[in-house]
Amino acid sequence: MYQMKNKLQVKIPGKLYVAGEYAVVESGHTAILTAVNRYITLTLEDSERNELWIPHYENPVSWPVGGELKPDGEHWTFTAEAINIATTFLKSEGIELTPVKMVIETELIDQSGAKYGLGSSAAATVAVINALMTKFYPEISMLKKFKLAALSHLVVQGNGSCGDIASCMYGGWIAYTTFDQEWVKHRLAYKSLEWFMKEPWPMLQIETLEEPVPTFSVGWTGTPVSTGKLVSQIHAFKQEDSKNYQHFLTRNNEIMKQIIQAFHTKDEELLYSAIKENRRILQELGTKAGVNIETSLLKELADSAENMGGAGKSSGSGGGDCGIAFSKTKELAEKLVNEWEKLGIKHLPFHTGRVQITE
Repeated sequence: MYQMKNKLQVKIPGKLYVAGEYAVVESGHTAILTAVNRYITLTLEDSERNELWIPHYENPVSWPVGGELKPDGEHWTFTAEAINIATTFLKSEGIELTPVKMVIETELIDQSGAKYGLGSSAAATVAVINALMTKFYPEISMLKKFKLAALSHLVVQGNGSCGDIASCMYGGWIAYTTFDQEWVKHRLAYKSLEWFMKEPWPMLQIETLEEPVPTFSVGWTGTPVSTGKLVSQIHAFKQEDSKNYQHFLTRNNEIMKQIIQAFHTKDEELLYSAIKENRRILQELGTKAGVNIETSLLKELADSAENMGGAGKSSGSGGGDCGIAFSKTKELAEKLVNEWEKLGIKHLPFHTGRVQITE
């Protein structure tokens, strides 16, 4: 029933948040993401023993067939947990495992090793799940692969919307609505993996979207950011001022509906106005919470896009890293990129990323 394959390669795109940041960490709230054509590549082949090779480390780690990989050092944790959860699932399905060698390479950081904020740990998790499922259980559904990767990520990180997991798993443009995180967390300790695979997760929605009509551009401000720190500062604000925080969530919901409608109807003006409004509520959230979501360079990035008739904003947690923009024409996008370069913003020439599996 399960055809064994000698060698396969999985390419998983990085991700960028386009809209809905901060709100998406709350259950039942939505964000828009795009996958980008910078990849983590995982090559899997039959081997005499289980081996995992990751970038920047000279020696591989090994683990027993059907057994647990116990990572030595935190740089292995995401991939190790993905291997362990995939192993548990495959064994529960009665699938016989054989030893494999996995080699991971990445384009999600620049030459100096600085992360672009493209979700490298999520992409690595998704790469492992995709590779092992393609090898041992090719008919598994996309949703089940998402659940495996999401559970794996939650075990390591303890929190997070898993929007990055969805983006890396599905590729392209998506609208992602976060599952009920408390529902999942409360059951992690006593429900089986098979149960999680079969049960619908409350509130979870993943909708694939067509690429937008306007030209999409990405600029990097050159400052890697600790997303966890910024999110925890916003969480503190939520405790202190729940009324204003709830207002932010309500407005975000309305804006995400407008953006999804703009994608469906190819309404460019609606898209620009909704992106501008999303930028405004994030600025307001940052000001009220005392968190620098839109840095001076991200402000210039977005302002220059608006000045040319389009729209722009911070991407992800803000505070540095990337900003995004939509332009009415390719010519205006080129003009915008030239303006960014003058401001010291590096244009990242990304296109839409797709998951690629070759056997």
